[in-house]
Amino acid sequence: MEKAQALPEETLPEPLLNLMDMPGYRKAFKAIKALVADVSATHNVSAELLASRRQINQLLNWHWKLKPQATQPELISGWRAELMAEKLRNLLQEYPL
Repeated sequence: MEKAQALPEETLPEPLLNLMDMPGYRKAFKAIKALVADVSATHNVSAELLASRRQINQLLNWHWKLKPQATQPELISGWRAELMAEKLRNLLQEYPL
């Protein structure tokens, strides 16, 4: 502990970014929820089945590259991709890091 405290500040690693502390997180989350609601109504699919909070956060983490992911987020892969991947990608362009 003493060794770490003695290190110069510029040698310390960058602090980890928390998704919910990101500027624009709330706006991006709300915009995705609105898009999901629209797709849900259009295709008569439950919004809860279409996109959970966890899945939206997974998408935002992937978009902002906060956590390494080996695969694409669930919201833009599989059956969900057919319904909204293109719309989500277009929407995410409005929320750069």
